[in-house]
Amino acid sequence: MPNFTADYSLFEINMDKKKETEFLQICPVLASADVARDVEWYENKLGFKNVFDSSAYQEGTIDYAVLGRQKLFFHLQFQFPKDMTSTDVRIEVKNIEPIIGEFMEKGLINTEQVNRETPWNTDEFSIFDPSGNRITFLEDL
Repeated sequence: MPNFTADYSLFEINMDKKKETEFLQICPVLASADVARDVEWYENKLGFKNVFDSSAYQEGTIDYAVLGRQKLFFHLQFQFPKDMTSTDVRIEVKNIEPIIGEFMEKGLINTEQVNRETPWNTDEFSIFDPSGNRITFLEDL
């Protein structure tokens, strides 16, 4: 007599994958006491570009901006200084040496600020933007 028992294991695996959420990106929103000043700093010092800001929908002082470089984007949002808290953003890169050289040429970092072969197996360095947010660039070794 033939066995008509179905094997649902493959169906269950595929169903589980369909239910799984795929994370596409993260876009941190950093507090800024002066968005226009900070946009200029990120453009001139870190090489990010202003891809959108509040001047597209309102007149007056820029109070919101989106900055991007390659596939990374983050937002700056105005906060009164009394309401600001600092943020720490970690940007993982591949081949950290060119960005170290670029930021050394701009006077943003020096050799003492680059942490090589950390106990957690990275090369990394941190800088602070004009609003006090710490930006750490790291490469896993």
